[in-house]
Amino acid sequence: MAAVRQGCSNVFSKATGGEIPAIKLRPGVALPHVTLPTTEGGRVELGAPTGRWQLVVVYRGQHDPLDLTYLAALQHLYPEFEELGVDISAVSADTRGKACSFVDDLRGAVLAVSPDTKAGRIGFKVAYGLNEEQMLRWGLYVSKPLGPDESSSLFSEPALFLINPAGLLHVVTYSNASFARPDLKQIVQGIQFVQDRKLPIRGTFQ
Repeated sequence: MAAVRQGCSNVFSKATGGEIPAIKLRPGVALPHVTLPTTEGGRVELGAPTGRWQLVVVYRGQHDPLDLTYLAALQHLYPEFEELGVDISAVSADTRGKACSFVDDLRGAVLAVSPDTKAGRIGFKVAYGLNEEQMLRWGLYVSKPLGPDESSSLFSEPALFLINPAGLLHVVTYSNASFARPDLKQIVQGIQFVQDRKLPIRGTFQ
């Protein structure tokens, strides 16, 4: 039995490797404020209380085709988010060039999903330029590119932050994989459920 315990101990020590665990943001706290440029030419301040609901969707970057699919679905549901009074920003660590190219591709993807959408209109802001320090402050999983075809710099894995009108995180989701993201239709339904019943922030017990 002692040998088995020793073996488990060795596996654990190898798995942790002495690394400092990533610090994830807890529900009920404020999202650290970050101001980023947008592809439209302006700037957006993320995390600042606005008296409205805010949804911040962190995506991996232009290199990931699943981002295109996910954000096209987000635009498809945009009118429902708008009806609930939710302001949306999509954010990545991409450069301006990559972000603008991504938005061009996104317009095409939106038209493919919703041909009636005016000129592939994107209703939400697309911000770019998240740096390493900002990604870590937000508790994001950060990846190194596997090669130049993927990215030329560090990038964040997906995350979703729902901020309530008081400026506090009402819902927090993190993922370390492109294919594991919240269902956006369920997010819409969940926000409506929370608003209708004035539900408090969950998961705050320490």
